[in-house]
Amino acid sequence: MTGPLFAHLPIPVPPEVDAFLDGPGPLIYVAITSSPPSLIRAVVRALRPLGARILVAGTIHDLADLNDDRILVGGVLPSHLIMPRADLAITAGGQGSVQTAMAAGIPLLGIPLQVEQDLNVTLLQRRGAALRLPTRHAGTPRVAALARTLLTDSAHRSAAQAIRKAYDATDGPANAADQILARTS
Repeated sequence: MTGPLFAHLPIPVPPEVDAFLDGPGPLIYVAITSSPPSLIRAVVRALRPLGARILVAGTIHDLADLNDDRILVGGVLPSHLIMPRADLAITAGGQGSVQTAMAAGIPLLGIPLQVEQDLNVTLLQRRGAALRLPTRHAGTPRVAALARTLLTDSAHRSAAQAIRKAYDATDGPANAADQILARTS
């Protein structure tokens, strides 16, 4: 076992995203990167009734039409710099996004697209740091209901913070390097 290993993209937070992150009210970071644009659109539409700010990231799709005073499509972003400033992450549940959210100590709403993602989200849900939503419910009021729960129930944030503390005590990259070196010598 090595510990957390996730991307630290060497790109800055764009100025317009930085300003958006500093805005008032809760921030939901939607980073369902390996999904069709229809899924992202459905999730964003379903979240609108919450009145939260929504930052959409990590997509190559043209979703600029979603932009308004509460929604910003930011493209590919350094999630390790964004998630600590967010209140909730919504992802497909891949290793990178799960570990980045937990390293930031924020709860996660997982919409798994693959078996591995489903397992990651299920394991976090068992720890109380996430909730899982099947893709068939992505455009329904269930999205906003689960997001509201994750934003308002402090137990989920506390569970994510406990995982963050465990991550802080573990040097995943160094442990991985030690494991590789031990097996090659």
